[in-house]
Amino acid sequence: MIRTLAGLAVGLAVAIVSIMLAEFIGHQLFPPPRGYDMSQGSALSLPVETLIWPVIGWLLGAIAGSWVAIRICGKTWAGWVIALLVLAATIFNFALFSHPMWMMIAGAIAPLAGGWVGQRLPKGRPVEIIEE
Repeated sequence: MIRTLAGLAVGLAVAIVSIMLAEFIGHQLFPPPRGYDMSQGSALSLPVETLIWPVIGWLLGAIAGSWVAIRICGKTWAGWVIALLVLAATIFNFALFSHPMWMMIAGAIAPLAGGWVGQRLPKGRPVEIIEE
């Protein structure tokens, strides 16, 4: 039980950090246009090269998070839990801000595809957790 909870917690943390890293790289390469106000609540006026990075982050976050969760707890369903948590956060983001339709479709597919890929990556032996 502790191993499962640890796998889910670490997997979610890895997913969040992966998403943040992808978005950071995207903002460094393609910053939002000058004068863009994030408090507008709309991403519709942003260029595609700026909007693609969060989608990449959702995909990579689900891949990395699900792989780590499975690696720690040894249960494949843990990968789907991480992918569904990333999907839920993505949907919540869509509820807060207006997004283009292509981004909403890609945002629904990316975490699920990432969870699927994360489960198929080589697993090796589960990570050893010291229990006394």
